[in-house]
Amino acid sequence: MIQLYTWGTPNGKKVSIMLEEVGLPYEVHPINLQKGDQFASEYLAINPNNKIPSIIDTDGPGGQPLTLFESGAILMYLAEKTGKLFPQDMRKRYEVIQWLMLKFPTPSTVITKKHCGFTKFWISNSGRKNTSPANTPSPTSPHTLGSGGTRCIR
Repeated sequence: MIQLYTWGTPNGKKVSIMLEEVGLPYEVHPINLQKGDQFASEYLAINPNNKIPSIIDTDGPGGQPLTLFESGAILMYLAEKTGKLFPQDMRKRYEVIQWLMLKFPTPSTVITKKHCGFTKFWISNSGRKNTSPANTPSPTSPHTLGSGGTRCIR
């Protein structure tokens, strides 16, 4: 049985969607982010990173419990555990992995967002200000992080 520790955010829903897709039974343990449940010592024992989601597979490898955090690692584990949605052929497997990794932020994106914040103006090398809501990078904007030369202004 999978014990799923999550909340109703987009990132929090990824693992429950996967569990439904692969047909594994699971129990949900809500981690209310607004109330700070992610900082409780009981949850920090499961995930010292204090993020959601996390799982405990009570029937992990060798029949021993396995605790995992980070969405990508959990998704890969569940696919391997069930033999579903993760090809054995190396070429096809890495095609799946590249799409999986696309859905997760890179360290540079996270660091830049933390450094610049979401309330700053984002400027591309062309010098144009981003006018998207709350001055945040839009996924379709040329001012989005990772578009080459994007920087924040304080």
